[in-house]
Amino acid sequence: MKNLIFVLMLFLLVACKQNDENKQNGTNKDEFKIPPVKTGTFYETDLNENNAVIIADTIIYSVTTKNASPEDEWTEYCLRKMDNQALANIIFNAIYNGRLTPYNYDTEEPMTIAQVRAFEKENHRDKIAKVQFVEEWYFDEQNLKMGKRVNAIMMAYELRNIKNEVSGYKAGIKVYLTDDKKKKAEL
Repeated sequence: MKNLIFVLMLFLLVACKQNDENKQNGTNKDEFKIPPVKTGTFYETDLNENNAVIIADTIIYSVTTKNASPEDEWTEYCLRKMDNQALANIIFNAIYNGRLTPYNYDTEEPMTIAQVRAFEKENHRDKIAKVQFVEEWYFDEQNLKMGKRVNAIMMAYELRNIKNEVSGYKAGIKVYLTDDKKKKAEL
């Protein structure tokens, strides 16, 4: 009986030692397998649909582009290189030149140039304080690069209360940058 217990203990000891050696040599059957890295081209970069990892096929988020409180030094620092006026001018010039179709944010209906002009009379470009983006995000795992494609933009205008404090934001005109049907629809 003692011999049997000794043999069993010896067997367990050898099995444990073999398992430790397998782990050190990377030959453990239960070891995590690393999937192959993908490469290629995607959205005019070095990725493609067949091998890029799509992180989000649609993601919508808003970015503050104008500091509501100049005492907020951190926001002021973060926005120090943001040119709100340039973005607004580019979008509205493209609308007025017929290169982009404006859409009513709430109804998703195309707007006429006359409607855009009326909207701009009530909502001055210097009040644009947020931008909403509709994007696709992708990841190049070979080169560890993340990229995105902006599909739509909507600029929002700050609303101020009687104390002249920002109390919220008003949705503005939406434009599509990648959907050709919506980008250049006839007005």
